[in-house]
Amino acid sequence: MTSTARLTALALAAALFALTGAAWAQAGENGAPVLVLNPYADVDWETFEHHKAALHTHTLQSDGHHPLQEVVQAYHDAGFTILAITDHDTHEPNVHVRGGSVREEEATPYPDPEPDDYPANTTWPWPDFGAPAPAEWGMVGIEGNELSDRHHMNSLYNDYGVLSRDKDEDEQLHEVRDRGGLAFLDHPGIDADWWTRQPVEWYVERFETHGPEYLVGIEVTNCSVETEKYDEGLWDQLLARFMPERPIWGFGTDDMHQLSSVRESHSVFVVDELNDASVRAAMEDGQFYFRKSSRRNDFRERAPAEELFPLIHAIDVDEDAGVITVDASNYDVIQWITAPESLEPVADYETSNEPWPLGQVVHEGATLNYQEMPELDRYVRIELHREDGEDIYRTFTNPFGFAPAE
Repeated sequence: MTSTARLTALALAAALFALTGAAWAQAGENGAPVLVLNPYADVDWETFEHHKAALHTHTLQSDGHHPLQEVVQAYHDAGFTILAITDHDTHEPNVHVRGGSVREEEATPYPDPEPDDYPANTTWPWPDFGAPAPAEWGMVGIEGNELSDRHHMNSLYNDYGVLSRDKDEDEQLHEVRDRGGLAFLDHPGIDADWWTRQPVEWYVERFETHGPEYLVGIEVTNCSVETEKYDEGLWDQLLARFMPERPIWGFGTDDMHQLSSVRESHSVFVVDELNDASVRAAMEDGQFYFRKSSRRNDFRERAPAEELFPLIHAIDVDEDAGVITVDASNYDVIQWITAPESLEPVADYETSNEPWPLGQVVHEGATLNYQEMPELDRYVRIELHREDGEDIYRTFTNPFGFAPAE
């Protein structure tokens, strides 16, 4: 089934509201929240497979340190089966070769003649850049770019790169839409001298302007431990404003530039079979979860810490009983998080790494009876935590949406 033939997440939410008018009325009568959006509703947890996805990576085609072949080999060997190469559309190839940190003989091969949209072209198809096609690796490859002229955005499933530097973010997102692509906003809280942070109102305007059929979410676990509360806080601020009518999915990425020091952060797609259509559908519907470790890794020398992350085996929803149960292992605690107590800032977003109140932890344990929790506000998301020495390993679900209690 094609993407255009499928209900978008927004249309699905609207359909759910139309079908559950009585449930909304019931929420007002007895004060119990009613589940209206479940990103995992179509998952058969007994038969579906969990596939690790790296959705934000770089090569020597922009400012990465490695040729495409080496990057694909490293992720393949580390157990990833979904890979998007998202080189910056603002960089010419071999930045670090010219800078002297990568040897000349390791320079990336490049198509001859140059693509018409050089240097904003995507690193796709892989054989044009020195690596076998995704199918030969048993992987799903996703064409993409990191649109980097203004607020960085991952553009996927299309060949767009920004050649004209006079296009703002809205124009760029409309181009992604018109080319049939998907996008999510990158590393909002990154602490760098080249980055300009935006107020929460800027993000609100983007998600009001652009629908979930192409602007699907935001990176939540790209940045360092020092700035992670910025991105997590922003996600909760947005969910509190938009859920359940307009879901904003959270993505975990490593933003890999150098394989010797990779953030252990990635997404895990839960699909019936591994192919382009199922992966894209899962990305549109939020049918994935994501994970982050406080440590960094070199995939070429040490496999990702799969056994150290909390593992989700199934999420069971009993709507009659009003209960969500997480079947999981390898965790110390399971937290259920809803909207922050306040949508007002508590510090300067430009300088503070905790400028907004975080989401509220309303319950701990494997089972949540949401009908007994009128304090749930629009959504709940789940975090599973595990400590191993000095390192912390976390697994995040996408949000469940509720008709608010009255």
